[in-house]
Amino acid sequence: METWHFGSNNDNLIKLVLSGDKTATTSLYKEYIDEKEPLPKTGDMGILVFDNEKKACITKDTQIIVTEFKNITSDLACLEGEGDKSLEYYRKIHTDFFKKIDKNFNDNSLVVFEIFEVVEDLTKKRLDIAKTIVDNNIDLFGNNEHNIYEINAGFNNDIFSVDEKFIIKICTNDKLEDTFEEEYKYYSVNRDSKYLPKLYKYDNSKKVVNYVYEIIEKINGKSLYYYWYKMTESQREECIKELVKMLKSIHKIINSDINWTHYIKSKVKECFNKTRKYFDLNNQKIILDSINLYDKYLTDNRFSFIHNDFHFDNILYYNGNYYLIDFNDSMIAPFDYDLRILYMCKDTPHKWANIEMDPYQKKDDYKNIFKYIKKYYTELNNVKFLEERMIIYRILNDIELLTKYNNQELKDNIIKYSSELLEKK
Repeated sequence: METWHFGSNNDNLIKLVLSGDKTATTSLYKEYIDEKEPLPKTGDMGILVFDNEKKACITKDTQIIVTEFKNITSDLACLEGEGDKSLEYYRKIHTDFFKKIDKNFNDNSLVVFEIFEVVEDLTKKRLDIAKTIVDNNIDLFGNNEHNIYEINAGFNNDIFSVDEKFIIKICTNDKLEDTFEEEYKYYSVNRDSKYLPKLYKYDNSKKVVNYVYEIIEKINGKSLYYYWYKMTESQREECIKELVKMLKSIHKIINSDINWTHYIKSKVKECFNKTRKYFDLNNQKIILDSINLYDKYLTDNRFSFIHNDFHFDNILYYNGNYYLIDFNDSMIAPFDYDLRILYMCKDTPHKWANIEMDPYQKKDDYKNIFKYIKKYYTELNNVKFLEERMIIYRILNDIELLTKYNNQELKDNIIKYSSELLEKK
């Protein structure tokens, strides 16, 4: 069976599917024609996956309706299960989304309306493994009934919350057990860090379950997104000052033979080859010409162990302290790479916010963020071509997303930033 996902807000929509509130999805007929893909048909089965590629459930199409957008009724809109389930809400969010794909989208445009059912919930098997771990660690969890649920984070691990006090992290990819052990070592080395959760247990015996797992403290604070938009500018500067202290405590210099230029270039080229069809010949040349500059801009590298997903949703504030969570993507890389997301927040701060905080993120609140970072992380000022490097990282971010989502904003940004890079030549 092939995997599939929703075109936007994927993880939250999957929650609606698993709760039974969402039993339909709408797509553009034009996309099937442009991509030369066959239309779905009744009886088709697929595996719906989270953004991190974890399997959520097996679905089966029960009805396919191809019609003009204006013909979607309130009864059909209700099956989408989003917002207040009204036709008005359905029309607004789908119009906004489809116009990002096709600027000529209108009421007369053809859409494909798929009604489906969930054949099997694949999250339950993972939950059973977490329950087994809990049952075999009574010394930590006790004998009471427990509130256990999956946290949808991390590409290679299954992560669960237990009683809002503990996190169970399970390495379900045996090829990445060495990486998992490195993370354990990092927690051990930094066991006294005030910025990291406590590590309670690491078990690689595979006696309890057939996987390596760890149990760590769950920090119950809220993400920094809940506070940033309320801060004064001086409070924001103080906040960044503290976050730089956090990063400096993590960014210990490491010797590495990684060819960073090749690493980034190969990732961008791989994504470009997958998305080349979205660009005309002139824009293809702009992208390729900009890639040729990476050799110049990516040679000055001080390698460190970095978090690699450093944004406000992974920074918790609780009782006057900041905590860093989710080391699922940690890696050895140049230390400036850890700051790329905060750099991108200057233009698109909402991209990393959760759905609740998304509407509160305004560009003006982030206009000085990188200035503060450079002020307190003075080592950044010694990195050659820092601005150019950040632009390259932005291109990589957007072109990776473009391989998943055919989005006009992403395409425009890739051309915009590739052009900026060429102008700096």
